[in-house]
Amino acid sequence: MDYKHASDMELLLCCKNDDIRAYNELVDRYAPRLHKIGLRYLRDRFVVEELAMDLLFNIWERRMNITIEYSLSAYLFRAYRNMIARQLCRKIPATSPIEEMTEHELPLSSRTADDDLIFTQTELIYHENLARLSPQRRLVFQLSREENLSYKAIAERTGLSLNTVENYMTAALAGLRRFFGRHSLHLWVTLLLTQHL
Repeated sequence: MDYKHASDMELLLCCKNDDIRAYNELVDRYAPRLHKIGLRYLRDRFVVEELAMDLLFNIWERRMNITIEYSLSAYLFRAYRNMIARQLCRKIPATSPIEEMTEHELPLSSRTADDDLIFTQTELIYHENLARLSPQRRLVFQLSREENLSYKAIAERTGLSLNTVENYMTAALAGLRRFFGRHSLHLWVTLLLTQHL
């Protein structure tokens, strides 16, 4: 098999057959891209590398049971964004006296809720508000942020002009920012991570 030219899904299928060379190709393919994304938000190269390797190793560990409906890249980038968001939230210091803070403003370290539950809820709210966008704006936003396509690639795939794609993205981000501006810091971190990925 020509691992270098195999699709992600072909490599994932080989991983399910315990093919370590296929897994190594996936690591070679995605580790540098994940590192580059991580370094936009975290200055610690060691943490960035550790998060990326944890994610990729998790793919190998779960290779027999993992189900990826669309694309491996979209799955990895979304999972990595969530890991970075968790890391960022752990580092956010409280800036107000705790007595003056509402429950929703308390830092994660002061909460009793599990991090995964918080981010699951955040992602649910994010998708609910994404669904409020017009179908065209939502499609353009998802192709950019979830499939990591450039505006030019989105224009080619959708048949829209480059200018229209840029306008849809601007409008989609403005709408989402308005909503997230009224909610907790965790939602803001999630939006921040979707703006440039």
